[in-house]
Amino acid sequence: MQHSAFSPGPRKAQPKRVRRGLLFAAVALTALPRSALARDPTFGANDIETLFFISKSDDRNRVDYAMRLDTHCAPYGQEPVFPYWREFEPPPPVRTKSMGAFSRMGYGVSTERVLRRTAAGGELAIKLKQVDRMIFITTSRGSNGRCSALVRTRIGSVEYAELVSIFVKLSGPLSVSYIDIKGNDLAKAKPLEERLKP
Repeated sequence: MQHSAFSPGPRKAQPKRVRRGLLFAAVALTALPRSALARDPTFGANDIETLFFISKSDDRNRVDYAMRLDTHCAPYGQEPVFPYWREFEPPPPVRTKSMGAFSRMGYGVSTERVLRRTAAGGELAIKLKQVDRMIFITTSRGSNGRCSALVRTRIGSVEYAELVSIFVKLSGPLSVSYIDIKGNDLAKAKPLEERLKP
């Protein structure tokens, strides 16, 4: 697989910072009153509503990461990726809510760098505020005419695995049992899971 010239080579994992950050994020997800949230997010015709998501063990609600795209399926603006709440409880229906400043401390994006834009898509590198690993997003127009995205990061020993989700297993209001980073090994076409423990 070809990677951007900006993509880093293999590096050692830093699980302690990941665990500390996701502990804060899990607490934020538990503690924030829904009434403090802003209005519902809106999406354009080319936007990707869910690149990947973070969920936790005490309910089915989660944080999704979306991306603004232009008519060429390329990143729109300099900060096209943003998190928002996707609420499954209480059902139905599924609700979406924008994120306030407090939640963005745990779930926000610290770095966004547009690596390239073309007439058929683009590439973006991001880092979450509380997860110390780079995430690369490649966008293109699919055979169905709609914009699509491939999200890659390091999972275990696989440096450019597809990222699907992050799961936080809570053991109490302020403690985490473990964190699972889930995705797929694109070269071997098989699922991957990296478990981080305190």
